Amino acid sequence: MKTDYNAMADVYARSRRASKHVIAELQSFCSITPASKVLEVGCGTANHIHALIDSAGCAGWGVEPSEGMRQHAPVHSRLRVCQGSAENIPFGDAFFALLFSVNVIHHVPRPRNYFEESFRVLRPGGWICTFTDSTEMIRRRVPLSRYWPSTAEVDIARYHTVAELLDVMGQVGFINLATREIKKTSRLVDVTPYREKAFSCLRFIDDVQFEEGLQRLEEDLRKGPVYVKSEYVCIWGEVPTSASNAVARNISPSPHG
Repeated sequence: MKTDYNAMADVYARSRRASKHVIAELQSFCSITPASKVLEVGCGTANHIHALIDSAGCAGWGVEPSEGMRQHAPVHSRLRVCQGSAENIPFGDAFFALLFSVNVIHHVPRPRNYFEESFRVLRPGGWICTFTDSTEMIRRRVPLSRYWPSTAEVDIARYHTVAELLDVMGQVGFINLATREIKKTSRLVDVTPYREKAFSCLRFIDDVQFEEGLQRLEEDLRKGPVYVKSEYVCIWGEVPTSASNAVARNISPSPHG
């Protein structure tokens, strides 16, 4: 199953915002300074890397395959967004101190390619963080899995398990592997992102199921508050300080994307 992010770029840009919990996790786990070079892979409209730049003052890059998404990236003197993908990161070896992705890995059919490319572009001692969902987290989602239960099965089928990802990371050469969980609850005040299917799993269920779930959600909102429950697993890994992650590719660092 593939999502056409060019087609949903406008609604995504209107509806999706950077998670302050993601930014806090990145800054609390590893040291990010104004001298740090940070890359977000599959950055979409670049809301997370933009928020991290504003918070930490670092230099930031984003890689995104969708032209429609890239067109919505904010203008910032320390941000550059370029075309690329998780399997083809257009930068030279050992260029970044930190690389991260947020809810992207389930769009990557061969995670090993992503982790190999990440290992290559990270400097020795650099860190990778992959934000994803476990199977249990997908089943607990509110409102998605409560009002559209079939979306849980859709995402369980396309998400790689945490154990699988950790295994591949170890094979590639990452060390100091760690998993941390983010849990957040907020009050839902606007159903527009759900009505406009700003979440890709809503685009893989049939229209009847979608309309029934939307009607139930809107009815419950009229009765009282509905709370959004969302969670992440943060999978961390480090490139060994003695690592030589050079590969035979004729790509030079491109600070201008």
